[in-house]
Amino acid sequence: MGSATSQARAGIDEAVQSQPQAGLEDARDLFRASRAIGRSSQVLSSLGDPVSSPDARAALAQRVLGQLGAPAVSIVAHLARQRWSDADDILAAIDDAGIRIAVRASGDADVAGEIAAFERIVASDADLELALGGLRGSTDEKAALVQRLLAGRASEAAAAILDHLVRAPRGRRIGQALRAAATQVAAAAGRSLATVTTAREIPAAQLDRLRVGLERQYGRTLQLQQIVDPAVLGGLRVSIGDDVIDGTVRSKFTDLRLQLG
Repeated sequence: MGSATSQARAGIDEAVQSQPQAGLEDARDLFRASRAIGRSSQVLSSLGDPVSSPDARAALAQRVLGQLGAPAVSIVAHLARQRWSDADDILAAIDDAGIRIAVRASGDADVAGEIAAFERIVASDADLELALGGLRGSTDEKAALVQRLLAGRASEAAAAILDHLVRAPRGRRIGQALRAAATQVAAAAGRSLATVTTAREIPAAQLDRLRVGLERQYGRTLQLQQIVDPAVLGGLRVSIGDDVIDGTVRSKFTDLRLQLG
């Protein structure tokens, strides 16, 4: 991430906070705006052009997106006023703003957990992963497949975010996009996502004690997602961002084999 983008990202908070009444439909509008801008290299280049004035870039955003709701247009115009290191960075910023508003509108729904659970389902089925992330099939067909899979089993916020991910993968593999979205959603709720993998399900009270201990160690609020995988045999593995704490029996057997050569 370039230095200009690092500074401009503060504008995402400002843009979202400037629209306190924005709700889920406004988040959907932001996702539509992101896709519309992404389809036009000329518009995208102009919005990211550091030579043009902030007012000119904001006016362009308002002109191009005038058919969308006022909150979404205002947010995109605010972001267009910022200076980005790369034109594609403004698309990521619009997506981020959409996710933050969707999470804000979701109430008590565990949106990060729902997206993480969906990612596990996709990862466990090669045909499904290909159907959602492959080159075959239109984005409308992929979005319809997501809706059929969710079928009322996830919040509207999670459904809106997942719909956008399959319509605008941004060159990422579907699994990578889903994992990144779960992390972003957790961050939007003020938490970091931690994945706990065990051979058998951990009781809720024990999982909560683990969360408290990890929060004390990492100094931040965590949201734990539990994955049950009999292949680990015993123990547990915890992943928090790039950090992995692997205390599984399978890992210990692997280490022993390596030591024995």
